[in-house]
This record gives sequence, C-alpha cells and structure tokens, in this order.
Amino acid sequence: MADQHVPHSSTPSLNVVATVKEAYKGAWSHFGDMTKLVWAPVAIYIAVNVIHASFVQTELVHVDQDDPMALLNAAWGWQTVLLLLASIFLWPMIAVAWHRFILLGETSSRTLYFRFGKREARFLLTTIFLSLLSVPGVLVIMVGSAGPMILFALPAGMVLIVVGLLYAARLSLLLPSVATDAQTDAKTVLDATRGQVLNIVLVHLLNLLGLIFIAIGLGILGEIMNLIVGAAGTAITSSLFTIFSQIISVAILSIMYRELVLARMPAPLTGEDVPENRRHGD
Repeated sequence: MADQHVPHSSTPSLNVVATVKEAYKGAWSHFGDMTKLVWAPVAIYIAVNVIHASFVQTELVHVDQDDPMALLNAAWGWQTVLLLLASIFLWPMIAVAWHRFILLGETSSRTLYFRFGKREARFLLTTIFLSLLSVPGVLVIMVGSAGPMILFALPAGMVLIVVGLLYAARLSLLLPSVATDAQTDAKTVLDATRGQVLNIVLVHLLNLLGLIFIAIGLGILGEIMNLIVGAAGTAITSSLFTIFSQIISVAILSIMYRELVLARMPAPLTGEDVPENRRHGD
C-alpha cells in the first residue's frame, strides 16, 4: 500500500551503549579486513604522522616551554605542511572506503586501493564545511578580545563555538551519506537528529573514554616493546592505536547514520504492495 511507505514521523532514540559496543565489536572483528582494504593510504598516512611527530619532538627540545609563540613556530615547518596535505587527500580515501564497507559491505579486489574521485572530493568538502561551523565563535573572541567588548565577546564566542560543535556533531552524519552516494541533505539529517543531541554527545564521550583506556594499555605495551625492540615498539603500538581509533570513529558515524537517518527512509515496495497496473507494466 502506498501509505505504508512514507518516512517515519519520528526518529527512534539512539542507544548510546549499544552504538559504542557495536562499533568496538565491529572494529575488533573487522580490523584486518578494513586495514587490508586501504593499506596503502593508511601506511602513507601513518608514515607522515610519524615523521611529523618526530620533527615536532626534536624541535621542541630546543624551545622555551613557557613561550607559546616559540612553541608554535617550532611546531610549524614543511613536515606540518606535508601532514596537512596528506590528511586532506588521504583521509577521504580511507574514510569513504570504510563507510562503504560498513554500510554497503563493499570491498575491493584490487591489491592497491588508491582512489580520489568525485565521491572523495565531496567527502572532503563536507568535512571542511563541518570544521568551519565553529569559526564564527572563534572570530568573535579574537575580534572582541582586542577591545572593550571582551566581557561580551568571550561568553558570546564560547556559546557560538559550542553551538557550532553541536551542529557539526549532528551534520557529521552527512559523511556516511556522501560516502555511500545516498540522496540525503542537511535538512534530512537535522530532522533525523532532532532531540538526539545529548545521545550523540554521549556516544562520542563514551568512545573517548574507551579510547583513553586503550591508549593507556597500548602505552604500557609500547614501553615494554620499546625495551625489547627499541623505538620501533612504540611506533608499532602507536600506529595500531591510530588505525583502530579511526576505524571506530567511522563505524560510530555509520551506525548513527543507519539508526537515525536510514531508519526514517521509506521501506522498499514489495510485490504485494505494488498496484496491479504497475505489476503488469501498465
């Protein structure tokens, strides 16, 4: 029946614990498959991060730790530019492939997966858009702090930053939509996440708590391996944590997109629901 296939009028409440649990369980069970899928861009991404971290660590040794500007200047160099450029082009490739694996079950038969096309470009532009939502608040603080309006600019700017972050958290569900070529716009996502802001924030906080415990455990393991195999031990455990945490972040977005956005989509027509004239091609 046609009236049985309208979008849901209300969105089911997001189960915080179940969402995080599913993301961690999936990340653990599919870690090898998801790493193998995009091993080339992941390897380059990790290598650039290691180079950057080593550069910053070396430069900061010779800098006054109490001078913020000196610390900033020391951390900025060609390695930082390389990291930014690598992140801009590699992360969309990695995240799109993972979103499609989680939501569509899509894999690649190619040994070397290295693709940046229109889909990845749209993903990148959407990511940039989300990162700009808190900029107005930052600008208000920066401009207002230089004049007599600082007492107004600081709280107003903080409010704008928080609002921007909350909208970014809601609109981040556009990313799985872009990755899977779904026809989902910002209004649909905002409608689907209305009343779910607290649950979305709690999901991210619970995930952060879990990552902290994992980081502590891997940090201890890295120190032990460091005593056995040298600095490579720390690099290995750090790389594993980086990949695992990124898989989890993608999985969480995919699960929230499925539970909040896809749950509102019309159910597909079955043979019994198709009108008689349409069954016969009339």
